[in-house]
Amino acid sequence: MVTRNTAIKEIFNTHGSEALYVTNTGYISRAVYNEFPSFPNILYMQGSMGIAPCIGLGIALNTKKDVVVLSGDGALLMHLGITHTIRDYNLPNLFTYILDNGCHESVGAYKCSSLENSYPGINKIYKITNDGKLPRVGIDSVTNKNQFKTCL
Repeated sequence: MVTRNTAIKEIFNTHGSEALYVTNTGYISRAVYNEFPSFPNILYMQGSMGIAPCIGLGIALNTKKDVVVLSGDGALLMHLGITHTIRDYNLPNLFTYILDNGCHESVGAYKCSSLENSYPGINKIYKITNDGKLPRVGIDSVTNKNQFKTCL
């Protein structure tokens, strides 16, 4: 088990500053923003629990750049079918990571069903600690969208 920030830093170190990133709603977006607030290549999917992998797939289908998705365990369970679609497309530029803390942390840390050890289309599942409440993402959705579009 690692901290959320350790997992995030490992993912960003693996894919670098040229990749396009899609983060899931909640604490993952907050943690990524706290680590990389000036990166214009991060799309924060606030308020859309579970669809970051779907959005990442759509982006990866339309760019040659690496697209990296960071999602949570509870969010993945809400749209688990996307794992098979990602597997079927088998895009060499799409990377999907799940940060698993065993709960829906940003809505009260309510326990969620346990994940299996792996899923088709998922590159890695990180077992993470619950690291506490973080400040909100400090960029509005319109600015985030426009900034991200310039990176495409």
